[in-house]
Amino acid sequence: MIVEIESDHCAGVLSAAKVLIMTTQSFIPVFPKSLVATSILLASSAVLADATPLSPLVVTATTTPMASKDSLTSVTVLDQASIERQQPQELTELLAAQPGIDMVTNGGYGKSTSIYTRGSAATGTKLLIDGVPIQSLSTGQASWQYLPMAQIKRVEIVRGPKSSLYGSSAAGGVVQVFLPDGEQGQAADISVGGGSHNTKHADVSVSGGDEDTRYALSLGTFQTDGTQVKEGRPDMGYDNDHLLARVQQDFAHGIYGKALIMRAQGESDYESGDDLQHHDYVNQVLALTGGVDVNEYWQTELQVREARDEDDVLDAQGEPTGSYFDSRSRAVRWNNTLWYDNHEFVVGSEYSEDNFEGSYDNERDNRSVFAQSISEFGDISVQLNIRADHYDEYDTQTTGGVALGYQIDPQHSVRLSSRSSFTAPTFNSMTAVNWGYTPVNDIRPETSDSIEVGMRGDYQISYWDAALYQADYDDMIAWNYSNRTIGNIDKARVQGLELETGLSLEQWRVALAATVMDTENRSANDNRGNRLARRAHKSARIDVDRLFAQGSVGATLVGYGERYNDPENTEMLPGYGVLNLRASYDVTPALTTKLSLKNALDKDYENAKGYRNAGRGIFLSLNYAAF
Repeated sequence: MIVEIESDHCAGVLSAAKVLIMTTQSFIPVFPKSLVATSILLASSAVLADATPLSPLVVTATTTPMASKDSLTSVTVLDQASIERQQPQELTELLAAQPGIDMVTNGGYGKSTSIYTRGSAATGTKLLIDGVPIQSLSTGQASWQYLPMAQIKRVEIVRGPKSSLYGSSAAGGVVQVFLPDGEQGQAADISVGGGSHNTKHADVSVSGGDEDTRYALSLGTFQTDGTQVKEGRPDMGYDNDHLLARVQQDFAHGIYGKALIMRAQGESDYESGDDLQHHDYVNQVLALTGGVDVNEYWQTELQVREARDEDDVLDAQGEPTGSYFDSRSRAVRWNNTLWYDNHEFVVGSEYSEDNFEGSYDNERDNRSVFAQSISEFGDISVQLNIRADHYDEYDTQTTGGVALGYQIDPQHSVRLSSRSSFTAPTFNSMTAVNWGYTPVNDIRPETSDSIEVGMRGDYQISYWDAALYQADYDDMIAWNYSNRTIGNIDKARVQGLELETGLSLEQWRVALAATVMDTENRSANDNRGNRLARRAHKSARIDVDRLFAQGSVGATLVGYGERYNDPENTEMLPGYGVLNLRASYDVTPALTTKLSLKNALDKDYENAKGYRNAGRGIFLSLNYAAF
């Protein structure tokens, strides 16, 4: 049978396929040609069937809901169905090799993790949990490794500077994790499982509500003996006990209120030199939010929140070592959204207090105001942002951005943007001598300017997106782990190309991502011209799932190219590829069994020198929907 395809519907997909083939060839051998070719052929056949357009809503890019195809920022959305299919045990499994995303992990389960978005420093990716930012005030990084996967129903990855909307620590982008919320009716779920490395987990959740009230409550635990992080040393264990509770109440006259608590606590084993240590940690988010629809043109919202990141180091016998930190950030944010004709405006202010107690004490506060406008003029859209942050220890930092979009036809659009960002120095960087590091200068806030051009095609069952960007950093804060120094890199430049495509064709679900990125230290010192430490030059990812009437089978392949471990570019870490396999089967409409094989090829790899990641592991779980 010969099928005729209308050229105007598929030309965009086919042209994108050619670009993807040419680009992804350079990822071989970490990304097999046959798998890439299969995904491209599937994408090019996307117009052969009818389905719901693959353009989910995204909130993080603007703080208001918007179809991803209309976003003037590069975004990736991982919905609940996709997350459940992948059966991840840690958030890093979802983020690995997504467009523009690089990561460094100090070993396996529950070990220190750094996320680098578009080549920014590890402090340049902001983590939001249902709108609440959380990070350690000492390191400036989020504790990505401690987020319980059982409580994550959706992830939005926004790439490119967002300081003009979210303030410091968003030079590379923002990752927002959304937690379960209640819906009308009642639901209860139980999940238990276990597998390799003496791993076991159990989670229970209930949710429900009516037209006015919604609630969700979940409890769970995850425990593992872990794996060998350093050669010849014992396995490093990890456990995580977690709680989520949230409620939302809608009142008359457009008034609503929300309350949220998310808490994860447990213990993770580390090594310091030859000594075994146990880190007792707490990650917690509290938020109270109230709002009112003043009229059909104006919604105002007030949020009071607190984020905690705590760690207490114990010795091998479980006795306190005296090394600890208690990091708390409290804030009040007033947000107003206004609509007029084809224009949307967001204006507001924020006040935050950061308090840190540990081997040293420090505190600071920040007052900020921000504004955003999104306007449509026929096929042209314009987004403007500006924000001013005044920390009590720095001059006011003003960031802004302008983005333009043009809808070429119903399927294709282009975008162009220019944005600035800043990152406040962490408390650790300001007191680096406490950690045995020598500052090479007085630590200054990090700033950057970025430009991006992108193009996107959206069809009934597929999409593709391509973005080119350049980010120029001034005073990038960098730690040199080899000679134990810290300082501002006068100048650095990051240039990159990101490609991604997705396909939903009958029972098939395919997603492909590829990134090529060049980083360069442009300072006037001995490291001028070197690549920035711990950023891979290339990465790629493919997710393939085949759905059946009573289950599914799937695979994820992640590949990273080589990277340097040090600013001097003397310690190179080789590239690697990791394959995860999975399957699920619905025993009954209420009972599902899931099986996953992590690192199926038992790849031995490092993305931080001296820290081995977990080898092959097999895991089984049972999930029961009580009602």
